[in-house]
Amino acid sequence: MGVILAAGMLAGCSSGGDSAETTAAAAADTTAAAASGDTEAAEEGSGEAITLRFVSWQSNHAEGDQRIVDAWEAEHPDIQVEIEYLGDMNSNDYLQKTDLMLMGGEEIDIMMSPSIQSMAVRAASGSYLPLDEYFEAEGVTPEDAYDIVVRNDEQVYSIFSDIRYNNVILINKDMLEAAGLSMPDQNWTWDDYREYAIAMTQGTGANTIYGSYIHSWGNQNLLGVYCAKPDNAFFNDDGSLTFGNPEFRNFLQYRYDLENVDKASTPLADVKALNMNYRDQFFSGKIAMLPMGTNLLSDVGNEIYAHDFVTAFAPCPLWNADDTRYNSVGGIYYHIAKTSAHPQEAFEFLRFWTTEGVPLKAMFTSNEKGVDKMESTKAIVAGFEDLVDLDSLEALMENPDGVETYDSFAPEYQSQIETVLNEETDKFLLGSQSLDDTINNLLTRGNEIIEENQ
Repeated sequence: MGVILAAGMLAGCSSGGDSAETTAAAAADTTAAAASGDTEAAEEGSGEAITLRFVSWQSNHAEGDQRIVDAWEAEHPDIQVEIEYLGDMNSNDYLQKTDLMLMGGEEIDIMMSPSIQSMAVRAASGSYLPLDEYFEAEGVTPEDAYDIVVRNDEQVYSIFSDIRYNNVILINKDMLEAAGLSMPDQNWTWDDYREYAIAMTQGTGANTIYGSYIHSWGNQNLLGVYCAKPDNAFFNDDGSLTFGNPEFRNFLQYRYDLENVDKASTPLADVKALNMNYRDQFFSGKIAMLPMGTNLLSDVGNEIYAHDFVTAFAPCPLWNADDTRYNSVGGIYYHIAKTSAHPQEAFEFLRFWTTEGVPLKAMFTSNEKGVDKMESTKAIVAGFEDLVDLDSLEALMENPDGVETYDSFAPEYQSQIETVLNEETDKFLLGSQSLDDTINNLLTRGNEIIEENQ
C-alpha cells in the first residue's frame, strides 16, 4: 500500500512537476529536430560528455551489467553510464526509494519495474516518459523491434526485456534417472507431475528429500490457472476474478493433497516456519522438482549454489494432455524517468541494452524481434553446459504447439488482491479453513476491492 500511495502522489506532487514538463518538452524538441534532419539543433549544447544515471536493484547482475556499459561506452565515449544499485536486491525496497527520489525531483535517467503491476501504477502517475515519439524518431515501431510490447492507455512507457519463461519445472535429472523415470514430454499433466513427485520422494523426517516444492508466494497457487489460460492469471477476459474458476479450485486442493496426503511436496508450514529459500532447496539436492522460471538458469553455474547434478526443464503441466499449452513469459520493464535530463540519450542506450546488450550480459533470453532465443540462452550457460540438459530446454522453448503469453494489463489494485490471495490460501493450506470458505472469502474480498476502485 505504501508503494501504491507513494506512486499515486507523484502525479500531483508540485515539486519537480515543472521540471518534468520542461524535460519532456526539451526531449520532444530534440527528438523532432533529429527526426527532421536538423542535426545542428539536435546536437546543440552536446559538446561535453554526459552521464546517464541508471538505478537498479539487481546488484547480483553488476558484472554482466558492466559488460554492456563497457561495450556501449567504447562506441559512445561522449555518453557515460553509471549504474546505481538500490534496495539490497529487494525490488519492493527499490520501488519505495525511487518513488521518493522522483517526488523529491532527483534526476534519474533510467529506471526498472519488476512486474506489470508496479509498472502500470507508475506509468499512470506520470513517473515515466512515454517512448512512442523516440521510436518514431528512430523510424521503427515498438512491435517491429520487439516480440512483446506492453502499452498503457495506447502508449509505450517501457521496453520489455530480460525474458524468462515462468512456471517452468526445474528437475534434478540425477534424481529422475535414479527413480527410473524418463523426461516428461511437452504434454505431461498434473497427474503425471504427482506421480513423478511421489516416485522421487525418499527418506523420512528431517532427512526427507521431497519430489516437489511449491514456494510460499500466494501467486504460486495460481499455477493451475497460469498454465490453462493466456494473459493475466488473476482475471478472466470479462474482468472477473479467476478465483471462481475450476482450475484454481482444483489446484488448491491438488497442492494440499500433494503436501499433506501424498507427503511428496515440502509442506507450506515448513517452508514458512524455516523461511526456506527455493534456490537453496533445489541446488542443495533437498527437492527433485521446482516450479519456477528460466531466470534460475544462470544460477545453475553460480558458485554460490555449487552442485554436480544436471538440471533438466519441463513445461508447466496441463490439466488434460490435449489442452492448449500456454507458456507464461515474464521479464523486466525498463523506463526513462520523468526527471531525466537526457531522455534521448537514455532511449538510445536502452535500445542497445535490450538488443546487443542481452548476449553480452548472458543472463536472460532476448525479446528482440527475429532473434533466435536459443542463441542467447546458450550464451547464458556457456562454461557450465555439462550441468544443463539443453535438449529439454530447447524442446520447451521451441515447442511448435506452445503459445507464449504474458500479462498485457494489470489494474492498480492488483497488489491488494494478491495480499488477499496470500492470506486466504495460507489458511486453507495450513488447515485452518475449508476450501469452500477460502474460495468464498477470496471472491468476496476481491470483488470488494474491485468495486472500491471503480
